[in-house]
Amino acid sequence: MRLVPLTAQSKMGKFLEIQLTVLPEDHVAELKLIALEELLDPGQQDKLLTQLADLGIKELPKQADEADFDSPISDDQLTDFMDRLDAHDAACTIYLPVEFDASFELDGYTVGSIQTLLDALEEIGEELDIDSDGFADEEEVDEEDEEGALAVFEQQLEFAWRVFTQAANACATGQLPLHVID
Repeated sequence: MRLVPLTAQSKMGKFLEIQLTVLPEDHVAELKLIALEELLDPGQQDKLLTQLADLGIKELPKQADEADFDSPISDDQLTDFMDRLDAHDAACTIYLPVEFDASFELDGYTVGSIQTLLDALEEIGEELDIDSDGFADEEEVDEEDEEGALAVFEQQLEFAWRVFTQAANACATGQLPLHVID
């Protein structure tokens, strides 16, 4: 991913300095809301329900018919943000719209609760100093110096935070599992 500085002119004639996030073409990860039936085979679904029952969850909520969220994110952004989530014990490849405390492994997937993700996102938002509107304080960035490189890294984390927050909220609202595809 790279940030491309652009100068745009508003309708009122003012010039605005903006940065455009350009994702690499070679490989892009995704956050996708997807029904379990489309993600897991029947045997895996049975294993999942058994493990959830061991955690006290008798059934999954009724899922929405359609997903309204599918968002690309660069591999670098995903890796860096998953490291942050891992530090908060919230890094998973599947988030379910039910509440439980622990994550568990299921045939190569790490399964966790969307509530755990939402809690971690709130903490990470505070760490990144993102305000209630979802934006951090803007600073001018010079990518050439060390502070500029750190600011670019923080902007990438903020972008990933916004994507994950939108996906987590859509998961909780639509009652569809969130799958992190790398």
